[in-house]
Amino acid sequence: MKLSENRLSERDQIYISTVYHTISDLERIGDYSKNIMEYAEKMNGLGETFSPVAIEETMRMEALIAQLYDKIEWAYSENNERALEEAYDIEERVDIITEEMAENHIKRLNEGICTLDVGSEFLAMASDSERVADHLINMGKVIRLYS
Repeated sequence: MKLSENRLSERDQIYISTVYHTISDLERIGDYSKNIMEYAEKMNGLGETFSPVAIEETMRMEALIAQLYDKIEWAYSENNERALEEAYDIEERVDIITEEMAENHIKRLNEGICTLDVGSEFLAMASDSERVADHLINMGKVIRLYS
């Protein structure tokens, strides 16, 4: 913030602004990650678990988020447009999987495989994971501002 008080070139001003927004996105990712951990702790405390299919879905989501993180790190650190485009593709898959997770949860709920309590934690976790992906994409977008 102190740097922004100094006389800077337009490029430096843009860079500092993007860094500030990136830090904000990282903070939000941390908040969502904390939420996800709290869901797990709550379920553990209640002795609840996801069904094997729901666990598989969460593992797919986790793998996609890890891939997205890698692409965003590459895009951001190397100012790599191709990595950002690949990240967009992964983020679209995260959106699709989030919708599928919700639909599959409703099916499991109707079949009696899942309970409302576990389901609410599952849906909240899926939603927070999708938001993590959104913030990762926001971080990558900034490379277009200063490239």
